[in-house]
Amino acid sequence: MIYQIHNSPDQYTLPLALHLFGINHRQEPIRRPHGMLCYQWFYCVKGRGEFIVNNQRSIISEGQGLLIYPQVSHIYQALTPDWTVHFFGFGGPLCQEVLTVLQMHETGVYHFSRPEVFIDHIRRLHKLHQKKRSGKTREYSKACYAFLLDLSSCITRINPSSYVDADDLITAVIFYMEQHYGRDISLDELAELVGLSKEYLCTLFKKTMKQTVMQYLLTIRISQARTLLIRFPEKKVQEIAKLCGFESPSYFGKKFKQETGMTPDAFRKKLG
Repeated sequence: MIYQIHNSPDQYTLPLALHLFGINHRQEPIRRPHGMLCYQWFYCVKGRGEFIVNNQRSIISEGQGLLIYPQVSHIYQALTPDWTVHFFGFGGPLCQEVLTVLQMHETGVYHFSRPEVFIDHIRRLHKLHQKKRSGKTREYSKACYAFLLDLSSCITRINPSSYVDADDLITAVIFYMEQHYGRDISLDELAELVGLSKEYLCTLFKKTMKQTVMQYLLTIRISQARTLLIRFPEKKVQEIAKLCGFESPSYFGKKFKQETGMTPDAFRKKLG
């Protein structure tokens, strides 16, 4: 169960503010290439899941959890059907400073020496949420700080269990482009596919393939166009262009000539 917190306007004057929390939530797969707007703490109640951030993969089992900073690209998903978590999301102008002082320096997976701390605080948040009265923003803020303070004494950072192979990510992107080259494909779409930020995907792709993502996509489209021009001599050039993801026949002709040294019609006549 997920509970959204509807704070009053004075939340913006408080150092910490609770945004949401969840109890016994059966976790669905999450891919956030741009991360969340708030901080989140998770605790694994049962089952196992995996967490991927910065090409590093960690396994999360019962008695472990994870902290995610805002705007950090990440993926987390179940490895067993029963993966269940408690969590809470929070923000506020002093979040960064509070977490730094409490030795919660970065996004990552943590072991809990006393799991009951997380469980007890989640239950208290639930009881507070059930109270039928207005003006609970300050109480939520106090509860959030107490939660973090108590957690700080019972967590230990766990190193990632493995690295996600960059080649596997690039292969997935290339395969996707080869399957969908006939329609518009955005960098945002490709980044979300592999759980990376758009900027990091572009950097990783160029480092690996020695060309940009869009340059590679263009190569795929021109290659397919060459095949279709010969296989379907009855189709007009503009039809081939559209089948290969080019909305503008003139742009297709320009790029085709740049890649092959001849126009689509000339290519068809020479090799058809």
